[in-house]
Amino acid sequence: MQKQVRVSGKSKENMLLLKHLKGDVQGKELVIEDSIVNERWRQVLKENTDIENDLFNYQKNREISKVPFMPVDRLITNDEVDDILTALTSVLPTGKFTSGSYLEKFEDVLSTYLHKRYVIATSSGTDAIMIGLLALGLNRGDEVIMPANSFSATENAVLAVGGVPVYADITPQTFCLDPNKIEEAITPYTKFILPVHLYGKHSEMKQIRQIANRYKLKVIEDACQGIGLTDLGKYADITTLSFNPYKNFGVCGKAGAIATDNEELAKKCIQFSYHGFEVNVKNKKVINFGFNSKMDNLQAAIGLERIKHLSLNNFKRLFLADRYITQLAELQNKGLIELPELSEDHVWHLFPIKVKAEDRTDIMTKLNEDYGVQTDIYYPVLSHMQNTPLVQDKYTKLQLVHTEKAHSQVLHLPLYPSFTLEEQDRVMEGLFSVIKQKAGV
Repeated sequence: MQKQVRVSGKSKENMLLLKHLKGDVQGKELVIEDSIVNERWRQVLKENTDIENDLFNYQKNREISKVPFMPVDRLITNDEVDDILTALTSVLPTGKFTSGSYLEKFEDVLSTYLHKRYVIATSSGTDAIMIGLLALGLNRGDEVIMPANSFSATENAVLAVGGVPVYADITPQTFCLDPNKIEEAITPYTKFILPVHLYGKHSEMKQIRQIANRYKLKVIEDACQGIGLTDLGKYADITTLSFNPYKNFGVCGKAGAIATDNEELAKKCIQFSYHGFEVNVKNKKVINFGFNSKMDNLQAAIGLERIKHLSLNNFKRLFLADRYITQLAELQNKGLIELPELSEDHVWHLFPIKVKAEDRTDIMTKLNEDYGVQTDIYYPVLSHMQNTPLVQDKYTKLQLVHTEKAHSQVLHLPLYPSFTLEEQDRVMEGLFSVIKQKAGV
């Protein structure tokens, strides 16, 4: 009986699908799961799909002079715009812009996709973390162990609800929290671990869960860059997501979500997300306070259209990452750069490489000036090195050796679903030339 390659849109299955379409895995049948996230895939995927031609319309010798890092106008396709406009013609006449049936349907779709019993859609990923912490019982002064190399929203969410960020070091190869460093950071005041799936890489959640169980801590994961990861949420009490337009899946504004299997936690999250009101009973408070943090019905309607492209877009990200890693291997083998590992626990929200710290600024400048290639650094200032009164008071003596070294070397190359292979060729051409020139080889 012929074995199957199941297309679920999740990272592990995407890796097997990539091998199948590249011809590395023989004798398997493609089976696309009947899911809204696979809708666009179902229209284009076939047994003999040629990735370069069918998905990217590759024209090898097409001349490219400019390569933008992440152009916002290319993070949404014409097909998506058409679908969204059609959806809006159904929503706008109803006047139900904030609350309505699309919101409930959107939460149901996410619940099915994530294999989580409860999903609460919020107005942002930041609000999702704040609400999740409060639902888990955070009290003022509770310590939250987390990395220092995430976007400021992660620490801001902790600070906004009275928590105390405690920064632990990372595993330099993954940019994610090092489980071995978590235990070193635990004190009698520690109540939470907040791992971040940075750049789309899944943190070592099984080990983190084991540590949390040992010390009776709660785990809330920042998966704002991680939608599509296999087993997302399996080891966390609460999973938080962001649907900012720059993410792998975004709406046309700001939104996020909380996912959990715990009914009581879900109930508390709903209450905190909407003014402290009793679930499904407006204006009757049952907790002291809550936020105005529900996702808008209008954005949910948009999300239901854009999520149809999620599986295809995440696969394209994987293919682009594989192409970078394969074709830049020569530079890594010579010790000139360090590449991330192509793994089945990554959704490639961003593509990080490491270069020599003293050369990074020159490399970025020359790539832009000589090849028209824009690169970037995510994020330019570490949390414990921000110029704020809080940092000056609490964190000036903190040293995170691996975080700081990785931060001094990291450089992000362009990668997004509408990124063309001709543009990627230009990036790699420029990188080879500039890096070898800097190294004198």
